[in-house]
Amino acid sequence: MQKKYDILIVGAGSAGMMCAIAAAERGAKVVVVEKDTVVGGTLHVTAGHLSAGGTRRQKSKNIRDSWQKHYADVMRISNNTAQADLVRLATRLAPQLVDWLEDNGYDFVDVAPAIIYGHEPYTTARTYWAKDDTRPEDTVNFKGKSIFQILKPIWDRWVEKGNIEVVLNHKMTSILIKNKKVIGIESETTPSVFKSFFAKKTVLTTGGYAANGHFFKQNTPRNPRLVSTARLTSQGEGITVAQQIGAAFVGADKHVSTLGGIEFEPQSGRSDFWKAFARVSNAVDRLPREIYVNERGERFINEDERSVDRRERVIMAQPNQRFWLIFDHAALHDGMGLIAWLTAEDIEKASLEEKWCWQADRLDILAQKIGIATPVPVGDVNSACLSGRQVFLKNIENFNQCVDNQADTHFNRQYLKHKVSSPPYYAVLTHAHSLISFGGLSVDKYLRVLNTEGSPIHNLYAAGEILGAGATNGNAFCGGMVLTPALTFGKYLGNKLGNKKHTPNEFSNA
Repeated sequence: MQKKYDILIVGAGSAGMMCAIAAAERGAKVVVVEKDTVVGGTLHVTAGHLSAGGTRRQKSKNIRDSWQKHYADVMRISNNTAQADLVRLATRLAPQLVDWLEDNGYDFVDVAPAIIYGHEPYTTARTYWAKDDTRPEDTVNFKGKSIFQILKPIWDRWVEKGNIEVVLNHKMTSILIKNKKVIGIESETTPSVFKSFFAKKTVLTTGGYAANGHFFKQNTPRNPRLVSTARLTSQGEGITVAQQIGAAFVGADKHVSTLGGIEFEPQSGRSDFWKAFARVSNAVDRLPREIYVNERGERFINEDERSVDRRERVIMAQPNQRFWLIFDHAALHDGMGLIAWLTAEDIEKASLEEKWCWQADRLDILAQKIGIATPVPVGDVNSACLSGRQVFLKNIENFNQCVDNQADTHFNRQYLKHKVSSPPYYAVLTHAHSLISFGGLSVDKYLRVLNTEGSPIHNLYAAGEILGAGATNGNAFCGGMVLTPALTFGKYLGNKLGNKKHTPNEFSNA
């Protein structure tokens, strides 16, 4: 006889693990089906930023905040393009999440909560992350592991007790329906070997599609080429399978890219978020020593523009959403490094390989090396075209004059320390890249998956990045509003769908 569970969770990432733990605490029998060979999902690669207003930690630092202010800030940053009912739920549950993590040993970095400037900043210090937790086997520090290291022991206890059953290396291939109600899923382990799982309720927490270039191109036509920094398991299969039973897919049009991705291997479509990104996302953490030039040879932005949102939108509007950082030898060796984890000497060495970084003793030769040579229309239709190389050289000449005069008449840049005048000259190619995906399954305020007609699909729920970052961020980046909702929504569903049994860490009766 086929075993039937109280709750079936597909995906063992941040939302799935939290959902399973909460449901197990309620006394439910849970099965978690995961396509990977390990649990944790993007907790293994995320920077681990959380955001919450009205936490104990804020109060201990005399920071006056509330979930209502957090909600208002998210809607402001998103220009009211986020799904208001989901933002309201996420921000209302967020302070309880942060307090819960603290109760379970989360080791906050001393400055948290803080205002961070990687994306458009909040008006109040409400972003949290952990102290360094690098292990000897880690090459870099993924701060999301601090959350994983809290969840995993709790998870293991419930697995040992039998309340959580974990099935790894099983990829969902279809959702099973009987009498118009979801009754479970079918999964594939080895090729053509399938297994069915049945439960009263099914929760999809399979994550996003930020590593699937084909899916991305199909659903984000204005951003046809994907340069991904996401975990390779972020393929969007959960969304595709849900669409097969009529689930609505929304939010891909809200896509915003992160800035500064570098393809160490040209045309690979991959960039390492921790090792291969240039510090161009904002001009607060690091003042620019470089100028930005698009593939037409044009300087196109004030490089010390303080609005991260404006930077993102201007750069995404450039041809192929890429640009070169142009700088000289003096700028390379001055101040904070341009690329995380690389020294100036590393960049000099890479420039000799000419994959993503180039150098030359003359600027016209540098332009030729990086391919800026095509004709560019200038002025009215009767004007002659300049070559891209001529435009490139003219832009650098103009910028150097701005530095001499300490006044940028073109873009009003304020930081004018370095001219591009001391050879050798360098160019680093950067791309708009994606760590998260913005489209996802449509859900209502109870996290019930909706069909294309806007009606709930019976017994089917979803949480985490499968909802799309656009649900809680809108057409913008709001700090902590991907990981925080994944954890809180997972906990919320676990509490709601699990058997009613009091637990001391219950988030909400809502």
